[in-house]
Amino acid sequence: MAEAGLYIHIPFCEKRCRYCDFYTLAGSRGRIPDYLAALQRELALRAAEPFWQRQRFATLFFGGGTPSLLSPQQIAEILDSCFAQLRFAERVEVTLEANPGTIDGTQMAKYRAVGVNRLSLGVQSFDAAELTLLERVHSPQQALVAAQNARYAGFENLNLDFMFALPNQTLAHWQQTLQQAVALAPDHLSAYNLTIEPGTPIHAAIQRGELKPLTPEEEREFFAFTIGFLEQHGYRHYEISNFAKPGFAARHNLKYWDGSPYLGLGASAHSFDGKRRFWNVANLRKYLERLAQGKLAEEGEEKLTLQQRMFEFAFLGLRQRRGIPLAEFSQKFKMPLAQAFNGELRRLEAQGLVIHEGEYLRLSREGVFLCDEICGRLAG
Repeated sequence: MAEAGLYIHIPFCEKRCRYCDFYTLAGSRGRIPDYLAALQRELALRAAEPFWQRQRFATLFFGGGTPSLLSPQQIAEILDSCFAQLRFAERVEVTLEANPGTIDGTQMAKYRAVGVNRLSLGVQSFDAAELTLLERVHSPQQALVAAQNARYAGFENLNLDFMFALPNQTLAHWQQTLQQAVALAPDHLSAYNLTIEPGTPIHAAIQRGELKPLTPEEEREFFAFTIGFLEQHGYRHYEISNFAKPGFAARHNLKYWDGSPYLGLGASAHSFDGKRRFWNVANLRKYLERLAQGKLAEEGEEKLTLQQRMFEFAFLGLRQRRGIPLAEFSQKFKMPLAQAFNGELRRLEAQGLVIHEGEYLRLSREGVFLCDEICGRLAG
């Protein structure tokens, strides 16, 4: 049985970033105690469900929002409740997302002492103008100090998050950010091509003509440079947006990509039990009210058809450098991969966009740059 992952959403932020379309709340820190009480009630309700009682959890991820707005004591209380009510593997990866502007070395050491063993810092850029564009609350110097403090605090598994292909960004500026990043020797780097989501302030600024997004050709140039640069510095490109030193791939994120079950707690959190995807209400008031009544805050669900499950398995497999495991696909869906998707994979292979490598079918070098288009073709 595949081991499960546990995600805990902490929606509170000092300030909502210009590009963010996640469920977050700025200026609401006074609601944190109420939220954590509701979170504890939700945990107890889910832990009583037979499906989650049968699972063994190997990862726990505090995401947001800005989880580092919680005190180490508050994080410790959540961890104690999780370990008391759910079944965990012997070696659990416990990740905390942190904003470099909301955490110091003393706080990091306390997080490490209560059981957090992987820290993920949302740096995004080492360029002051780019941080201002994104409306981040930290400076380049604060990000540098935070990464150094993480090591002093005892974190042996450190991730740094970055964004590229920002409006008006030059490749030279991006190269400087990457050079500063690798100089810090993190164990893991996430590098995301900025997605302009409708409804965000940055999208509105582009619509008004105040910002000019990069062209698809420029985005590809940035992506190609990122892959080459980080691979030259010893980081394996193991997923479209993720790079790791040997042995430091993000175990929690791998749960999402390999089809393992995962349980999400908190407002807007998503869960997956292998066949059904379900999610909580993205509204703090409604979340608190429902849990106060002893009810789950589940807002919706999607029961995946066989075709949907096959597509997701293939799509998430292709996002990984290793590709789609052929034997596992056949075992899971009772048919060889070559017979699925109306022969589209054969056409992709003939075009040189996917290749067989051992027991996997993966994207070719050219296919990596066309991942979204390729997956769209599989979706029909």
